[in-house]
Amino acid sequence: MLEQILSYFVFNDIEIVGLSVVLLSFVIQMWFYFIYYKKPYSFAKKEVRAGNVSNTSKPKVSVIIASENEVDELKENLPLILEQDYPDYEVIVVNNGSTDESDELLISLNTQYSHLYHTYVPGYSIDTQFGRRKLAFTIGIKAAKGDILLFIEPYSKPVSDKWISTMVGSLAEDKDVVLGYSFYKNNYKFYNRVARFDNLLFSLQYLSSAIKKKGYTGTYRNILFRKNLFFERKGFASCLGAENAEDVFINRIIDGDNTVVAISQDSFVETHIERFSVWKQIKKSYSLAKSFYKSKAPFFFSIESSTRYIFYIVAVISMGYSVILQNWALLGIFAFLFLFRLIVQLILLNKSAKYFCSGKFYFSLLLLDILQPIYNMNFRTRHRRGWH
Repeated sequence: MLEQILSYFVFNDIEIVGLSVVLLSFVIQMWFYFIYYKKPYSFAKKEVRAGNVSNTSKPKVSVIIASENEVDELKENLPLILEQDYPDYEVIVVNNGSTDESDELLISLNTQYSHLYHTYVPGYSIDTQFGRRKLAFTIGIKAAKGDILLFIEPYSKPVSDKWISTMVGSLAEDKDVVLGYSFYKNNYKFYNRVARFDNLLFSLQYLSSAIKKKGYTGTYRNILFRKNLFFERKGFASCLGAENAEDVFINRIIDGDNTVVAISQDSFVETHIERFSVWKQIKKSYSLAKSFYKSKAPFFFSIESSTRYIFYIVAVISMGYSVILQNWALLGIFAFLFLFRLIVQLILLNKSAKYFCSGKFYFSLLLLDILQPIYNMNFRTRHRRGWH
């Protein structure tokens, strides 16, 4: 009886190769999920239980926003930033050549909030080498009176009035950078679900890397760093050749010892991407910047995407092959590995998605998991063409 059962598990060379490829890619996938994608959620729950606060001081903070023709977003989000529960901070809005009613709104808000300061990048100062966004940030940083700089986008808003205090509270005396988290608001459109899934994976990647002291990036939707880092590096001079030098700059100031993460939900920022073009611009910025990174992290995480496709393609082909030849033992092995990986995803990603306010991914998970590397590759290809 035992010999008959074992006979079902005797495979030819082609079957052994297929099984080996699927098993290897499966192991690599599980390693990424348990070592990296699970890490931020586990770290957050541990920090919440411990109630850790690294910094109890309240230094002056300068919140910097670069805005271009985003009066509606400023009208909705700026009051939430101006009404933070923090004793000493200012908000600096750099009007980046806007032609809408942004200036009028800022003047009006300035009469209500004395800690609001606004300046501008003249509409005629188009410097293709330096870049208007880099110039806007430079103007804002030079105008800042605080030694701590906190960045947020005009289409983003803090979910709590403790946002500033929570970000600053994560900054220990021997640290210089705090990476925050930003999630996308659900607008019930398909591209939004795709964007939320992509943002969740990307955020888990850079947050887990920083937790493991291998930080490599963050986003201006929610990041804090000491002002001296900017001037010690002569601003964006070290990465001026990059089109998106402001994003490359984040990579240059991060190292394993000077960076921490803020994952308390009070530190979260909600980003409203009502238009596909906003998400497209966010993806474009990262796609252009990462080729200038000192870190090999983007390549490292591309291994996960590559093995994901290898797993899907070889597993599906092998299951079809097993059905045709009625090799039920081989089919059972492939089906088990496929379902086990899917269950791990459903549990780990949805736990993280719930905590990190990204929605739920159950019936759509398989489709989103397959699509994600495809549209990321499409962004890379499209923007390389644009670069040339």
